[in-house]
Amino acid sequence: MKTQLINGYWTATSFTDKLNTALAELEADGHEIVEVQYKTPVVFYSAIVIYK
Repeated sequence: MKTQLINGYWTATSFTDKLNTALAELEADGHEIVEVQYKTPVVFYSAIVIYK
């Protein structure tokens, strides 16, 4: 299993765009997404993508 960390600041929209782009790239490369975990404290968004 491998992981990829995605971070965003201030707006959820930019974070969502980054996350969707990362997921699309992983799937395009033939990886299987196992799990996505995210946290949304005040102005910081963070997600970890676990994939094979």
